[in-house]
Amino acid sequence: MRQPKPNFSILVNWRAKGFGCAKACSHCSWRESPFLPHGMQAKEAISNFVDKCNKSFITISGGGDPLYRFDEHYQQLLSMIRIIKDHGLKVRIITREVQHIAKLRGVVDYFSISLDADVLDAIQHYRHEWEGLHIEYSLVLPALPTSDIATLKPQYLALYRRLGQRLVLRENLFSIFPLDFAELSFGHSGIVFVPKVLCLSSRYLSIVDCTGYELMQDTERLAEYLMNEPNLHLFGGFAKHLINPRLHSNFSDIDVIASSTDVIDNLERDFAFTFKDVSPSPASYPRYFTGKSTRAGKTIHLILVKFPSDTAKFINAAQYDADRVSYSAGEYHFDSIIGETAIRHAINSKCVSRIGDDRDLSLFTINRPAVEQRHKIKLLRKGFTINE
Repeated sequence: MRQPKPNFSILVNWRAKGFGCAKACSHCSWRESPFLPHGMQAKEAISNFVDKCNKSFITISGGGDPLYRFDEHYQQLLSMIRIIKDHGLKVRIITREVQHIAKLRGVVDYFSISLDADVLDAIQHYRHEWEGLHIEYSLVLPALPTSDIATLKPQYLALYRRLGQRLVLRENLFSIFPLDFAELSFGHSGIVFVPKVLCLSSRYLSIVDCTGYELMQDTERLAEYLMNEPNLHLFGGFAKHLINPRLHSNFSDIDVIASSTDVIDNLERDFAFTFKDVSPSPASYPRYFTGKSTRAGKTIHLILVKFPSDTAKFINAAQYDADRVSYSAGEYHFDSIIGETAIRHAINSKCVSRIGDDRDLSLFTINRPAVEQRHKIKLLRKGFTINE
């Protein structure tokens, strides 16, 4: 696939505090990013950024939604648009706030509407106002391998026919699976794919002028390191995602057990993480860390043990059978007492069973009952059936 020139995008977040978007999408990269702007960026910074653009248009995008609380923030948006147009460039807006699109007729040149179920329903009420506007629809792909996404092509084709305008399918920035776009092509320009490398290589104005690689975590590259590092084991939602990515398409964070501090050093050096020790006390063992990157992406919860044998001891004391598996250096490690077949069945059926009370809890903290209760609630919210 021929790669176009990198886009130039201005991230907006009109709220002085908080996040200016009415949605809470699982693929959102911005809500907690340290690069997220708050309020209007300086006009000089906007002008300097726009002046570097080597394309015919500038995109105004999230951060927050550019049309969030439209009446309240319209003057700020209009000021930004004027700066762009004073440089002779066109303006593209990415938004979910479809009720305001028609108000920008003659002001904005291109609209990209980010789709979800609520937006699809709302489109039918407003699209009669959009005659003559240049509109495309954008949908983030699920975080799945190529073979799984290929099975969804008939659904995307039906969606394109329903909408009647160009459909842009964006590779999920949180996906750990490389996509073969040659196998996914529809053979026409009505449905196009945007690879995440385009987003990662593009230029952004947030609180600084930078590239996507500086702003966003390359989750595929991060996963490649985590999945091949022999001194760590991945467990929890990430392990379930590896076993059945279609059924467990989202993982909220990354759970890791490491047997060497080299893991922390590598993550800090290569992926811009900072780790905070959140262990219950200075003397407690194992040590617990929470890692956050300056690049928008997943949080890592890391447990540091002294001996590799303690990894299996920790995993094999989990409360439910579906959690008794880890992945390290290309191999799964299943609790031999429960067995691989039973654990895979629990994960693939989303029907888990609680293991008896004779578990070895010596590596768990004293607040383990509260942790396990929260985990149970998470499983129920994700549609699991639990056999107590």
